[in-house]
Amino acid sequence: MSEKKITPKSILRSGKKEVKITLENLLEHASSDNVSDALKNLYGTTGVIESVTAIDKSRKVIGKIVTVGVNSYDWGTGIKAIYEAEENDILFINCSDCDHAIWGELASRAAKKNNIKATVINGASRDSEEIIKLGYPVFSKMIRPNAGKALNMGTIKENLRIKDTIIKTGDILVGDYDGVVIIPQECVEETLEELNKIKAFEKKCMKKLEKEDAQLDKIIGI
Repeated sequence: MSEKKITPKSILRSGKKEVKITLENLLEHASSDNVSDALKNLYGTTGVIESVTAIDKSRKVIGKIVTVGVNSYDWGTGIKAIYEAEENDILFINCSDCDHAIWGELASRAAKKNNIKATVINGASRDSEEIIKLGYPVFSKMIRPNAGKALNMGTIKENLRIKDTIIKTGDILVGDYDGVVIIPQECVEETLEELNKIKAFEKKCMKKLEKEDAQLDKIIGI
């Protein structure tokens, strides 16, 4: 007998109670991969900040971002942003290039002391060993030993453009082992709804796949 095709709708009709994923429990029950899939299904865009990964792969973060825009010779604006952010905010720093590191150990210590949740840099960071020992989550695109100067010539809490995507203070960032995804604040509720459907679909597929003669192509109907 052939496997019955599974769809998210059929799972919702099954009557089984699933854990409802919210922003509060997302890191426990889902991943940046799932969030990216949900955004792609809904809006045709993945929300991924390309090539940005965790310095310490064991770190996971989710929270509201405060936007910072700089060039790589200016690491001072990121420092100023620490004191304009609120407790548990995530600093999201968009750098024009990766020629110099704009974040390191001193900045991480100051951010941790000020109860900033994490720093995510679309650019370069340094002092990786010390940051890992400190236990402060930092995500960046590149590691470089050289830095610029403590200038203050960038922007804080202004909209950022990365390719065709506008990123705003208050958007939600999810960062984990695989990378970083940003959910526009106006899309959070719909994205969580789609995310729950995706996780239920995956769970049902995995259960079917446990059968000895199961084939994934038949389970998903391709």
